Amino acid sequence: MAILKHFSMKSGNYSGAINYLTYEHDEFTQKVVNDEYGHPVLRDGIIFDGINCEPYSYDYDCVRTNNHFHKNQGFNDVKQHHYVISFDPKDVTECNLTAERAQEIGMDYARRNFPGHQTLVCTHLDGHKHSGNIHVHIVFNSLRKLDVDRREFMERPCDNKAGYKYHETKKMMVYLKKDLMETCKKHNLHQVDLLSPAKNRVTDREYYAKERMEMRKEENTNITQNQTPQPKAETQKDYLRNAIKDAAYTATSDKEFASVLMEKYNVTLKIRRGRFS
Repeated sequence: MAILKHFSMKSGNYSGAINYLTYEHDEFTQKVVNDEYGHPVLRDGIIFDGINCEPYSYDYDCVRTNNHFHKNQGFNDVKQHHYVISFDPKDVTECNLTAERAQEIGMDYARRNFPGHQTLVCTHLDGHKHSGNIHVHIVFNSLRKLDVDRREFMERPCDNKAGYKYHETKKMMVYLKKDLMETCKKHNLHQVDLLSPAKNRVTDREYYAKERMEMRKEENTNITQNQTPQPKAETQKDYLRNAIKDAAYTATSDKEFASVLMEKYNVTLKIRRGRFS
């Protein structure tokens, strides 16, 4: 299944986007990986293109556009948007998805949904933990450089005008997910309903926090045959989520539910007018 992620970036370091897309980075520290001579290691097999700019002059072009329109000058201004389309690993083996084909899909998606912006589109072959899933990064300047024709998703009168910023809303994210689902269907790729929330949603921050905990345990613990393996690392959200599941399974009333949480997990839950708080 293809999934879509979005990140807003306030950093004015437009060169950082080029470096991230073209050089290897540590998944957890996000620092550039260097070789034995201290030189940055290029990512393997990437495809890198620009829309409304040359890819390797993206940083210069964005700053020039910002200065021309006197926008994106404040510290708290959102200066870039980063979308990631991650395809199902089975798309490679069962649907003949290649890096070239994924890049074409990403380019069409970016032109269709982020028109008028200076945009980088880069396809990576290395998935998280080398899972092998192909994914496409789309990074663009939040400030629109060119006037464009109006599109159905544009809400404000200025949303197609040069010198105005990308309109990031929940409604827009829903539209983008629908567009991705239709795109995957058109290309006969695996897809699920992105608009149905997962039963147990785990944020990126929580996921990587848990991963870092596991890494530290592996580094600090040398498990031998005579040692008992340590329990799996658990974040606070994991602990609370599991406690609620257990209490909900056994409790037959609101009061019993709160009692189980308190006695078994030391989690306090107040009941006010039939609601938990």
